[in-house]
Amino acid sequence: MRPIVLLMLASLAATSASADDGPVTRSNAIAILAKPALPADFPYFPYVNPNAPKGGDVTLASIGTFDSFNPFILRGTSTHGMAAPWVVLPGGSGSGSTVGHLWESLLTPSADEAASGYGHIAETIELPANKLWVAFELRPEAKFSDGTPVTAEDVAWTYHTLLEQGRPGFRIEMADVKDVVVESPRRVVFHFKSNENRELPLILGGLPVLPKHFFDGRDFSKPLTDPPIGSGPYRISNFELGRSVTYERRPDWWAANLPTGKGTNNFNHVKIEYFRDSTVALEAFKAGQIDLRSENISKNWATAYDFPAVARGLVIKRDFHHHLPTGMQGFAMNTRRAVFANPLVRQAMAEAFDFEWANKNLFYGSYTRTLSYFSNSPLASSGIPEGDELKLLEPYRKELPPALFTEPFKLPVTDGSGNNREQLRHALALLEQAGWSVKGMKLLDKNGTQMSFTILFDDPSLERVGLPYAQSLQKLGIDVRVRTVDPAQYQHLTDDFDFDMIMMIYPESDIPGNELRGYFTCAASKAQGSFNAPGICDPAVDALVERIVTAQDRGTLTIAAHALDRVLLWRWYLVPNWDSRVFHIAYWDRFGYPDKPIREGINFDSWWVDPAKVAANDVARQQ
Repeated sequence: MRPIVLLMLASLAATSASADDGPVTRSNAIAILAKPALPADFPYFPYVNPNAPKGGDVTLASIGTFDSFNPFILRGTSTHGMAAPWVVLPGGSGSGSTVGHLWESLLTPSADEAASGYGHIAETIELPANKLWVAFELRPEAKFSDGTPVTAEDVAWTYHTLLEQGRPGFRIEMADVKDVVVESPRRVVFHFKSNENRELPLILGGLPVLPKHFFDGRDFSKPLTDPPIGSGPYRISNFELGRSVTYERRPDWWAANLPTGKGTNNFNHVKIEYFRDSTVALEAFKAGQIDLRSENISKNWATAYDFPAVARGLVIKRDFHHHLPTGMQGFAMNTRRAVFANPLVRQAMAEAFDFEWANKNLFYGSYTRTLSYFSNSPLASSGIPEGDELKLLEPYRKELPPALFTEPFKLPVTDGSGNNREQLRHALALLEQAGWSVKGMKLLDKNGTQMSFTILFDDPSLERVGLPYAQSLQKLGIDVRVRTVDPAQYQHLTDDFDFDMIMMIYPESDIPGNELRGYFTCAASKAQGSFNAPGICDPAVDALVERIVTAQDRGTLTIAAHALDRVLLWRWYLVPNWDSRVFHIAYWDRFGYPDKPIREGINFDSWWVDPAKVAANDVARQQ
């Protein structure tokens, strides 16, 4: 659409809506169900060092491969580091720390707050009292790496492109947007279908702003193999598809001295090396080829860091404690497959998983059993539903398991000896209720067909959990196989829902919202590439998700979250696994960082290379 037409539409929209808008709030930050913690004139985020030195090079490791620089489409496997610390990707809140990012968003989050956004590309945000639109005024200094200004036209083009050609989850998360209007080169307005979706302004502020002029003439839906331009602090200086990518810090980055940019993105170069195997990546770290490693295998953390550099203090091991909801991790069962269509079968799968044995023998007692989709959060359900929560669930009583209303949800607990016969007997009883029976040491349906399925992984390290679990299931007469494929094939299979059982992680935030539509709703169950891997399609779940998305106060949100959590648990879509409240980080002692506890535990964007430590470390390594 031509700019002059957009301006005419903007004028008409403003004329027709302004009478009912009510007072308009103009600010530099927004938050959900709270106020931003920092004042309008904050000089920098309190967890950064504003005088952090710039310079130095960092090499990190990633497992897998990549063939694209576009993380927003289904096709291809994108490299890491393309998007800003907070860019909304379908199915996730997008919160978290990253480095080497090319594309920035209108707002940027604080690593020490939940569900807030501070003006970044956007200088100001306007919200009317009736909450039917949000306007972003862009900073005149915001520029892409080729010197082209970031404009409202880029914002609108990005929105339409992601909606039409991006991952299907974008359409789900932004379904409540009515239209977007470019009112001037620096002002863009999003109008909403209703004022019930409290999170929508923050969702839109978290969208990446992509350069329209760069993508003109390119097919956005195809993997991107040319280094793109961006508005972020880094540009791609070197790459080898599938092997490595190097990001170079832009000395002319427009946001370097803004409150949202000061003290961040301090490395001159960030190189990401790709490894096909996590064991090889660990050996590369030990050899000093990789500078920092986040360890998510408890056995490694307990036993693999006894090499000389650790003993000499050249490599630091540290646990960073966080205060984030841990969400849900579990073996997700694809209910689109007949074998997992019955909830009794899914519950039997949970009965057969011996967490206590795994935690004792595989994890060195490092983990806590996950009992909620909102684990480590006040939103986690407990006990039995009462009061307002019971009222929410009452209309669906006939469709829900009766025990949901009378019993607290619980998971089997074993003595950790590996002899879980009682739990297996209970599992077999559930399977018999579902119409299965054991004959000749095989679990058969009424047609004499043995129950059979495959547990699919993308990381060989998961086999040490999957294989013992498969052995437990085999004791029930089930033909269970464990298959590990490379990450690219895994992504293709899971995008197409072509699997039986996978390891699934549902991250959560303190204030969940639109991402739940991509996780659990009927619409997401039919959208290729969505995060609804189990194929959840339940009227009660859909209704409760909407209750959460539209909740206008913390109390309403909490009640709806408790109810949703309870329904998801009692439907047994996942075999709950475990969670941890710490990040295990090992790094060569060459970094400085603000040693201040923060909500996210660690924010690598605020680290820097300390020249004195580098020199001392290099000398010590040569001795």
